[in-house]
Amino acid sequence: MKRVLALAVITYKEGIRNRSLFGILAFALFLLGLNIAVAGFFMREIGKVTVDMNLSALTFSGLLLVFFVALHLMAKDIDKKTIQLVFSKPLSRGEYIVGKYLGILSFVVVSLLVLAVFSVATVFLVHSLYANYFDGFSWPIFFTAGFFILVQLAVLSAILILFSTVTTSSFASLIFTVCAYLAGVTIEDVVFYIKSGFRTEEIPAAVKQTLDVVAHVLPNFAMWDFKLEAAHGLMIAPQRIGLGLGYAAVYIVVVLALACLCFQRREFN
Repeated sequence: MKRVLALAVITYKEGIRNRSLFGILAFALFLLGLNIAVAGFFMREIGKVTVDMNLSALTFSGLLLVFFVALHLMAKDIDKKTIQLVFSKPLSRGEYIVGKYLGILSFVVVSLLVLAVFSVATVFLVHSLYANYFDGFSWPIFFTAGFFILVQLAVLSAILILFSTVTTSSFASLIFTVCAYLAGVTIEDVVFYIKSGFRTEEIPAAVKQTLDVVAHVLPNFAMWDFKLEAAHGLMIAPQRIGLGLGYAAVYIVVVLALACLCFQRREFN
């Protein structure tokens, strides 16, 4: 366990030192500041737009952190052929995967928390200026939606690590991870449309069966998306929160187990 934690700390420090991080944080702060500038243009929808823009900015910034900084942290040892030097230490391949994931997750958590502070400050400022347009707004629901953005990124980081263990280049890992995210975000709507039966008679049965399999394999990112509830002040059922956390935990464990299995079978020249 000490070896895993040591690798996690090293990975976290490498992420903090990455120059891309500062560009992503600056861009995120620009988006949050833009929210204050444009809030007055929406008048009666100020509250909804402010909350939605803030959560969307956090989501987009988190995706950039995973797609670029976290990918570099995972692929660096493999691309630079320093992985053999790492394994010359008393560290198993399974411990390497777990340590890398914990380090990446710690980096994402800290970075997102920093952005969350500015996001809360932005919402608080707009709320104080236009309090009459924030009817139904709830801080607990807002924080819940923000927390589940982190849950999404935790699952996506595990997927990134899995693809990094089965592909030979970081670019391929990036493409597969982006595709997995986009499919996971939209698959629920696609399956719902097909099951509704509205003008779906011409869709071949093979396509429907394939989509059904994909829906069970890919993570359902829509399950962890509470931006709509936060923007409209809608209550979130405790059962949905528990189901979302359980689903995320199981998915992460399964994906990391597959990553460890693939990494054990991989040869490094």
